[in-house]
Amino acid sequence: MDNKKRNEKILKFTCELLEKMNFDVEKAFVEDMEGEENQVLVGITVANPAGLIGFRGRNLASIQFVLSLIIRSQIGEGIRVLLDVNNYRGEQKVRLEGMVKSLAEKVLSNGKEVSMANMSSYERRICHMVLVGIEGVTSESEGEGEERHIVIKKA
Repeated sequence: MDNKKRNEKILKFTCELLEKMNFDVEKAFVEDMEGEENQVLVGITVANPAGLIGFRGRNLASIQFVLSLIIRSQIGEGIRVLLDVNNYRGEQKVRLEGMVKSLAEKVLSNGKEVSMANMSSYERRICHMVLVGIEGVTSESEGEGEERHIVIKKA
């Protein structure tokens, strides 16, 4: 199946799932993630996104997981789905980048390592990517499961 047909089906499954959850989708799109094979971004806009996003994006992560399972069973391909509600992920990325840069400066100035709050793998990946570009610091993920977090250290 070509990507255009696949993405149309993904959009259909997404809208059907959200309608069953009593969310009216105002806008929706699916696009292939640049530089990532078999990964798509599903962007939607709804009137009241708080219920879909949940505390620290936990509902969003759960819905994304269920959506991935539905798509895998219906399409038969291992496609990684990144669900974004009302540009939450974009705004989250900007917030994380700013926080990580600020913490890296703190580590560079006082030499003491800093432990960040527990994060999802998506959030940790964003942080690690930012820190790779900052000379003089290094980062590691520590902890298990929901306790996994990033520690920023002087290189």
